[in-house]
Amino acid sequence: MQDKTDVRYSRTSERSPGKTRGSKTPEKPRHSAKAYAIWLLSKREYSAATLRKKLLARGYDAEETATAMQFLQENNYQSDSRYAGMKARSTAHRAGDWKISRQLVQKGVAEELAKEQIAELPPEDERAAQAANAKFLQQVIEAGMSPELSQKIWRYLGYRGFSSHAIKHALTCLRHEAST
Repeated sequence: MQDKTDVRYSRTSERSPGKTRGSKTPEKPRHSAKAYAIWLLSKREYSAATLRKKLLARGYDAEETATAMQFLQENNYQSDSRYAGMKARSTAHRAGDWKISRQLVQKGVAEELAKEQIAELPPEDERAAQAANAKFLQQVIEAGMSPELSQKIWRYLGYRGFSSHAIKHALTCLRHEAST
């Protein structure tokens, strides 16, 4: 039988600093920043700012990160324009111009580039009408457009970043669709 004094318990307070999970100072990565960035981009698109943050958080120094970012952009592996277009198109059916713009700027895309990509989308009025029809058309047909339902639709579309003009247009289209 084993003596209880021989048993070693591992406590997080007794671990050495280099072996803790979630250590603040990451070890030097095995692969180059360029290879890691290409691997990340093979999974999905990233904005330049997000990709730079990921490389720095992984433990690559600023110079190696800058070199890798320059290589990626020169060879068109990473493009903020392509990222902004993809992100804008993928969220257009459920978000208004304002919300799409804020999401892109938050990810590090230039405001002018975000506006350019939003300008290529279908008009916000049409997108708001489609979103309202998809969610509320059956309710309007069954119960009619009550003030409470109108407020609910207004909150639903407003939360998703649609402008007041687009929401008014969506309500008008919804009433028209329900009456036909």
